[in-house]
Amino acid sequence: MKKFGLTAIGFAAFWASLWMAGCGSDGNPATGNGDIDPNQPISLFDTLSVPSAANLPACDASREGRAFFVQNENLPRLCVKGSWRSAADSTDFSVTCSDGFLHAVDKISPTGTIVGSADTVFVEGFVSPISGIAQKGPFVFGTSVTVTEANKEFNTETYQKAEGCILTNDGRYFFNEVHSNSNCVKIRATGFYRNEVTGRVSNNPITLAAKTCSPEHANVNILTHITIPRIEQLTMNHIDFAEAKAQAEREAFAAFGIDTVMLYSQPYFTDGRTDKPVAEDLDMFGNSEYSAALFAISAMIQGERSENDMMNLANNLAEDLKGDGTWNDQNWKIQIADWIVGLDTLWKYNDIRNNVSSWGMSIPNFERYMRAFIPIAYGFEPCTDANAGQVTYVNQGQSALFANDYEHADHSRVRFICDANSKEWRIAQPIEKDTAGFGPGEYDKEVREGRVNHDNYYIFETATNAWRVATPQEADGFTDLVEVYANLKSDEKAVFIIRHSERTDDTGPNGHLTSNGKTYARNLGTRLATIAKEDFYYGYSGYTRTQETCEEIAIGKGQTGHTLNILPYMDGAWYIKDEATANNYINAEGGWVVFSKYGFTGAYPDAFYDLETRSEELLKNNILANLPAMKRVNVMCTHDYLVVPLLAYTTNGHANVRYYEKWRWVNYLSGVAMIISADGSVRYVPVKGLESGTM
Repeated sequence: MKKFGLTAIGFAAFWASLWMAGCGSDGNPATGNGDIDPNQPISLFDTLSVPSAANLPACDASREGRAFFVQNENLPRLCVKGSWRSAADSTDFSVTCSDGFLHAVDKISPTGTIVGSADTVFVEGFVSPISGIAQKGPFVFGTSVTVTEANKEFNTETYQKAEGCILTNDGRYFFNEVHSNSNCVKIRATGFYRNEVTGRVSNNPITLAAKTCSPEHANVNILTHITIPRIEQLTMNHIDFAEAKAQAEREAFAAFGIDTVMLYSQPYFTDGRTDKPVAEDLDMFGNSEYSAALFAISAMIQGERSENDMMNLANNLAEDLKGDGTWNDQNWKIQIADWIVGLDTLWKYNDIRNNVSSWGMSIPNFERYMRAFIPIAYGFEPCTDANAGQVTYVNQGQSALFANDYEHADHSRVRFICDANSKEWRIAQPIEKDTAGFGPGEYDKEVREGRVNHDNYYIFETATNAWRVATPQEADGFTDLVEVYANLKSDEKAVFIIRHSERTDDTGPNGHLTSNGKTYARNLGTRLATIAKEDFYYGYSGYTRTQETCEEIAIGKGQTGHTLNILPYMDGAWYIKDEATANNYINAEGGWVVFSKYGFTGAYPDAFYDLETRSEELLKNNILANLPAMKRVNVMCTHDYLVVPLLAYTTNGHANVRYYEKWRWVNYLSGVAMIISADGSVRYVPVKGLESGTM
């Protein structure tokens, strides 16, 4: 009766078991004479790589049993009995592997054949070599590869297995001859691998598997591994193996958002074949779309995970797909998507590319397949012409990028946009997410706060009909008062019309400044004192808090003997025409809303004067007319109810204090600088005495 056998010859012939003595540095006893001790196994945990044999260190007792990978030979050499021996030289020792490590033993079996049961009858099937590539990233030398016959339905593995080792660093394995009664085999690769994300060799070995009924060439990769349970499930349901395999692979690709209709339309084979490749045909380091898709899946499952965590994800995914072909675990998907966004944000894809390039391997265009996974995980609708330009956010609570709503930025400021050109979701740029939904500005030079980055400001220009990033000056709209003073020309005069400093809750005529308010005003005076060599004129509205503001500025400036003048036109009610009517509006809507809406829109004409007429009266008839009685530089302390309409007038509506619309109000010690040139012309500059001109 014929026996079934999986026979590994050629390179596989010397891949039987290896035990080495010596290597005292590894804590393993030596015989003292460097001879092989068949009872003492040595695991080579400290493998090194050198460019050529000339770079090998001395093969002495301290290195007995050590293996160095010689790059230009693409094989390891082992320190045996005082000399470096190539793994291809099996004169008096053989090389085998276990859990990713090489071992050496006396050469016992020249064939490496493991025979099955005596009752096994070889009826039909194939006799052929098997070769392929084992990849996670590529498995490295020392990886064991086992081939076991399996029945057609893949629910039972039969007979004994043949075992060989990978002795190169590119994951390639080869068996000269394989006999299989069923035509089907399961291939397992167990070893260390090059991690495409970190660029380093893994810390621990892993096992990936493949099942095939056409094993002449069969790669082992993450796709072959995760589809096995689904293939087994389908074949148990009496679905033809080839059909089951095709379905399982389509479902695995779809789980990662990869369009197999598009993918399968691409050529893969370079030998003229036009059929669709299967998972064990694929090489993740090729130049095809298939390689790019496989590489992307492998990298996504890897992420920043340890080997154990990565395999836990892979095996959970495989079991999840097994039942209905659908990946139902949203938590895993979101973790992967969050990681991809991190790569995308910092363009860390190049790190992965550099890793692979350093191994001398090509790398496919994997990035777009990873980006395509983002909307799958976050539940975004497909990006099409219909929603091009739409910006959205992650509302999945499990995500590190979760946002309560579009404008909520406490958790994450990342937003996504449907790109009009690529028809793919991508991370939105700051101006895209901050101005989403703005539409055209309501007027030229309108300034708005960013919707997501609330510290960013954008300005609308009617000339381009577009929003752009506002300069700090445009965003705040206010220049430091001390800076404005420092830049005055010697023949220019200035009048600083500013709101009082921080006040108490008493808003009546006798309300005082807070202790902070006094400090703020005094500090402003101190800053002015560093450059001011002249006395200022001070005027106030008659209220205690405006008087204290001017006094503290003068004290901080070191101006003794100063006088304070009450200026009735600095009263906060300057713009009110009908006090009773104005108070009705204020009581109903709030003073900040009413005064800002009046200043910027001309609202409430029954309660307020015409803005232009009343402002010119203030500036020309009261301030300019009395300028000869003042000094070159003058400080007038007033109220927000005067400053806000005056800012609206002097900036042609550009000042960012539209409280009714933007919830911005003029800050303490902020206002308007009135600069009078030698020829009598006047210009206006919004000024601030604190860090910000608005509150």
